[in-house]
Amino acid sequence: METETHPFFRAPARGLAWCLVWCLVWCLPALAKERVVVVSDSWMPYNGTPGSSREGYAVEILRAVFERRGFTVEYRELPWKRAVRDVRSGRADILIGATRDELPDFIFPKTSLGRSELCFFSMDGSWRFTGRESLTGVVTGFVQGHSYPRWFLDDIRRHPERFHALHGDDAFVRMLAMLAEGRVQVIPGSRAVVDFYAQQAGLEDRVFLAGCSLEDDHELFFALSPADMPRSRLLAGILDRGVDTLRNTGHLNHLLIKYGLKDWIKVR
Repeated sequence: METETHPFFRAPARGLAWCLVWCLVWCLPALAKERVVVVSDSWMPYNGTPGSSREGYAVEILRAVFERRGFTVEYRELPWKRAVRDVRSGRADILIGATRDELPDFIFPKTSLGRSELCFFSMDGSWRFTGRESLTGVVTGFVQGHSYPRWFLDDIRRHPERFHALHGDDAFVRMLAMLAEGRVQVIPGSRAVVDFYAQQAGLEDRVFLAGCSLEDDHELFFALSPADMPRSRLLAGILDRGVDTLRNTGHLNHLLIKYGLKDWIKVR
């Protein structure tokens, strides 16, 4: 007995071709609309003003990796504490510039954004940071919600009169301005970040590196939302493969030169 075949399987080759065209028409726009929301407070050269010609090298890495995969990258500048809260809750996907220790519940790719050491800066070229005791006689500014070592946070709690907290989108820029005005005598920060903002403010010859805490040297990462683990793991994998490609093709170095930086990993 002859078996009846469904008309779809008896269609000519051009029928199958039209089916593939239909899939491309309807499926690709859906993929193209896939959005990755990225947040952080302003922290150049990692990330700066959204939509500007210099959004920061971390934002440019994300755009280079995800946009060629059909994603739309939406970068928002938020105060740090709100940025962390939005990524943790799933309202945003990726946080720029976190450490594994400060956000252990987040998903992290294998690829880092480089290293960030805790250094101290002053307008007084004779002042030196030699340990926590050296902060006793000065007023130190800090950004509320940023990751600092436990000893530093303990000092803030025990001696709040010796510290001045700032918060908001441009907290670091305002902290540097307070240093220049003499309202605080010392500020902590990453060398790359302070160097960038000091140069922007024309203070590069007046702000002195006073020393670094060698035990507080950490790798920085993109931190992905714990609210949707499968999606975040997928995005982390795309990031790792994408940054490897940027590095191996030389595109990453080209991108970093724009910010006066070099790759933090030597390619063999």
